[in-house]
Amino acid sequence: MTASRHDRDRIARHPLDNSLHHLHKPLCDAEQSSTPTSSLNATDDTQNSHRKAISQLLYVLLGTEAALDLRSKTSCRDVAAELSSLFGRVRDGEFKYDSFRPLVRLVIQKKSDFEIWSAVFDLITKLSRVTPFPSVPTGFDDTPITHTSASQQGSEQTRRLVEARVFEEIRHCTYWDVGGFFEKYFEGKDWTRRASDVYESMKGRHVSGKWANLPNSPTQTEVLDWLFQLQNDLLSKERRRYYTIKVPKELTGAEAQRQIDLIVKRNTGELSDTKHDWRDIEVIGELKASNNNKKATLVQLGRYVRDVFACQPTRRYVHAFTICGRKMDVWIFDRSGCYSPGPFDIHDEPERFVQVIASYTMMNEDELGLDTFIERDGGCRFIHIEQGRRRLQLEPEPLTRQRAIVCRGTSCYLTGDLDSEGWSYVTKFSWTSDKRKPEADLLGLANQRNVEGIAKLVSHHRITSINEMRTGVTFTKPHSFRGPPSAASSFSQSFSRSQPPSFLSRSFSGVQGLSIAEDPSKKRKSDVGQGPSKRPRSNSQTSSQHPNEVTYDVDEAQGTSLLAPNNGAYDNRIFRCLVISPAGRAIHKYESLLELLGALRDAIRAHRSLYLEGNILHRDISENNIIITDPKKTGGFMGMLIDLDLAKELGSGRSGARCRTGTMEFMAIDVLLGISHTYRHDLESFFYVLLWQCARRGWEFLNKPMDQSRSKLRAWYTGNYEDIANVKIGHVNKAEDKGFGFILREFPQEFDCVKPLCRELRGLLFPIHKDVLFTGTPNDPKLLYGPIIEAFDKAISDIKATEG
Repeated sequence: MTASRHDRDRIARHPLDNSLHHLHKPLCDAEQSSTPTSSLNATDDTQNSHRKAISQLLYVLLGTEAALDLRSKTSCRDVAAELSSLFGRVRDGEFKYDSFRPLVRLVIQKKSDFEIWSAVFDLITKLSRVTPFPSVPTGFDDTPITHTSASQQGSEQTRRLVEARVFEEIRHCTYWDVGGFFEKYFEGKDWTRRASDVYESMKGRHVSGKWANLPNSPTQTEVLDWLFQLQNDLLSKERRRYYTIKVPKELTGAEAQRQIDLIVKRNTGELSDTKHDWRDIEVIGELKASNNNKKATLVQLGRYVRDVFACQPTRRYVHAFTICGRKMDVWIFDRSGCYSPGPFDIHDEPERFVQVIASYTMMNEDELGLDTFIERDGGCRFIHIEQGRRRLQLEPEPLTRQRAIVCRGTSCYLTGDLDSEGWSYVTKFSWTSDKRKPEADLLGLANQRNVEGIAKLVSHHRITSINEMRTGVTFTKPHSFRGPPSAASSFSQSFSRSQPPSFLSRSFSGVQGLSIAEDPSKKRKSDVGQGPSKRPRSNSQTSSQHPNEVTYDVDEAQGTSLLAPNNGAYDNRIFRCLVISPAGRAIHKYESLLELLGALRDAIRAHRSLYLEGNILHRDISENNIIITDPKKTGGFMGMLIDLDLAKELGSGRSGARCRTGTMEFMAIDVLLGISHTYRHDLESFFYVLLWQCARRGWEFLNKPMDQSRSKLRAWYTGNYEDIANVKIGHVNKAEDKGFGFILREFPQEFDCVKPLCRELRGLLFPIHKDVLFTGTPNDPKLLYGPIIEAFDKAISDIKATEG
């Protein structure tokens, strides 16, 4: 395919120069080991050699400015996005070397940039016609990242966006045809006999194999009329009652209003109750005229369940059901997915139908999955610590919470003994993988190792687990969805690749003294902070050096294996409660620019202490995990780190956890692309937190309106992992008029004084090496920690001087 005139101009503006020079040897080796047949028929060693060489080539090309500027001939995406997709497929072994040979030979022969990019266009066009192999879930040391719906908030909670994310959450952890479901949830209860009596009183209405007044394929209105008649006749005295929400404004308590077919909540005694709150909803029901699109119906049901969890963040699980035509499906949603015994016919199984409908109005709080750990006394809520000897009160509204279903469900509340101390603590609830070391253990280690700037553990309690809640229900394999629901089609393909690029074991020259560090768990303690390695170099390394350049050895990033086997059919999460001190405000609640910068700087100081003294890597830096504190009470720290749920003690090996959720907008580029997590990635996340506080939260701070739908930051959490990584690469590239400048332009004018700091941090974290964005990790942490903290100090000093 011949490149257009516009392509020629873009290629000329962004020359490759010598960025491909270091690939000459691995590509020549790949050519020499190749055969005329497909590489799928080659030996494993040859296949691995080919994969490594092609991965190197694609990785360098997708990081160039030309790739960001050139547009694909087969889609609306840029060439970098297309190369990122190819990179993932190659790392999964989904390629034939022969397809890449024309491009490889041009690079070896050092042909012109125009010829090389023309070959890239040909390659993308050719391979876009090939149906990709099924992708293998990621299995790197940090465990895969799972898309959640947490980032869509406020006006962005449109049906299309939220349902796309909900589908990504549940698509690999939905179970139909589970055994023992009805026995566990609807039989052997103190109300089971009462529910059966309702059917006995109703069965006369079931005539000739169908319900009277309920057509063979009833409409939504007909089902509602039938059910409310049943309720008025036989269920009006029960503790709970069915309601329908026809007008969205009748439902409050969440950022997004919904129209819902059926809800169950406590019986208020008012038949015409039209005031509802998400915090009161105990069961969700969805009605459809037919059963033609079970997937879309389930995702819509999940959208409602997401709001229930958001407004009841400590809830253990949610009952839900659908009636589509003559088929009814009953569901449980918890933090590890959703499961059902499968649909049944409401006409063919009349007794089961009535018993289920009646049972939802009779269940107690425990059977409905409500929170039974927190004690309620009037309008107040309390927890007991120190073996019940001490009673602490929780503030009514959480400091933070996650708006998602399949996730850790983290929520934090200001807590205190109000008679003496006020709000002195924070209570955190979360569902953590049983494969991970408990946060309480890591906090204990940090305390023993005299880590500064980390929350102190006051008390902890194990509440329950997914295994315990699912006892008695039999699971097999999760349901396999054929494709995305129509509402979510454009966002359905998540980025799940099996291997990160382990080809980074080459030397980089002249990049501010940087070198890539291996995975921190592989370091010896004595290596930390010791500076670049001084190992002898090979002759090829020495001869490739240019005059006046200092070359540092670059250690190979830790390789990864495929998904670790799991003993169970689903992820077992443990619901834990931790009480920590001190209390603080989330970073996005800053009250001045100086407070924002001081808190972020001190949180980075805390991260350095946790990493160097504590030998622990945090791995989940976000605006929810940095708190603003009183430096007079915290040893001089204006900001501290919380939430070590995803932290890892270095050298402790794989966690074994299968999924990790995170806040997409703050994830490092390499983490999005599946590269093992290092301390530098956390520092990159701090950088995104700063940008977010200025470009997004800054308008809230100033009480000024902002049209979020036009914000470039939306692309940080919209789309698949490849898309988000590619967007971030473009936003941090060196051309301020094309990438980084777009972000800075979203700052309110009052935040212009922070822009020099942002530019300096970008330069430290993303140096440009031969026109290629460099995202490697220095072996010596001092090369980043020190300059970054000094940059914050200078910015704070400059603002103070300006304010006079």
